[in-house]
Amino acid sequence: MKSFCYRSIALLSLLFTLILQPTVAVEKSFPSPLPDKLRVCADPNNLPYSNKDQQGFENKIADQLGEYFGLDVEYVWFPQRMGFIRNTLKNWSDNTGRFACDLVIGVPTQFDIAATTKPYYRSSYSIIFKKDGPLGAALTQQDVATVPDSVKQSLSIAAFAPSPAVTWLRDNGFKDNTSFFRIMNGDGDDYPGKMVKRVADGEFDMLVIWGPIAGYFVKSHPELSVISMTSEGSNVFDFPMSMGVRYGERPWKETVEMAMDANAPQIAMILQDYGIPVVEASSKPRPDDDDD
Repeated sequence: MKSFCYRSIALLSLLFTLILQPTVAVEKSFPSPLPDKLRVCADPNNLPYSNKDQQGFENKIADQLGEYFGLDVEYVWFPQRMGFIRNTLKNWSDNTGRFACDLVIGVPTQFDIAATTKPYYRSSYSIIFKKDGPLGAALTQQDVATVPDSVKQSLSIAAFAPSPAVTWLRDNGFKDNTSFFRIMNGDGDDYPGKMVKRVADGEFDMLVIWGPIAGYFVKSHPELSVISMTSEGSNVFDFPMSMGVRYGERPWKETVEMAMDANAPQIAMILQDYGIPVVEASSKPRPDDDDD
């Protein structure tokens, strides 16, 4: 009997010892060694993607990945114009012995100047117009394309070039009354989202613009309608988006993809919170290219 009591006391003692010991976090195993910080290449003034106040959805995704990796997030800011990758992701410093930054949160999946991860969302070009304007009854891009010629000729339209919008506007009789703007105009203080307000202000009757910009800025303008476009034959409007890393760094790419998979629900919620239109593929994808 005494032997049983002693054994019971010993087991209880061991149990309490285990309970009182601090919990040790399980170490994550990654294909690539982690850097000391998650250094992100980003535009300082390009909402809804990113800005210096870290208000963009890509900033929130970077925070989510940093938390998953257990790393502080550090930004290298440069306008996402010509030379962005050269001055950020590929910018080597002999003084620090490393590249300026290691990850771009958003690039087209078929980007050719950086290696891209698997896509984490797909969006499409969108048509924006006033609900109480001449296009107010339209529900689809076909509705817009088939308005009477008298209405088409009365519209003031804005679009960015180059983009798939150019061909669509030309093919549907809108090109002659469309003002085309450059998406990368060299002005770091400018950003495409300003065009949405110009529609809200009545300067333009219609705007064709990339979906994430449309969805985010229209949230502040309930008087506007948005139609996500679907591809028509060879004219493609929807595109997948990925994260960008340097060519030749496959283990780091796989590490980022591991984090993307683990945080997919949180990333989807961030996109939803920012009004980013996420669409199914309506176009035939190109075969994946080898990124190494």
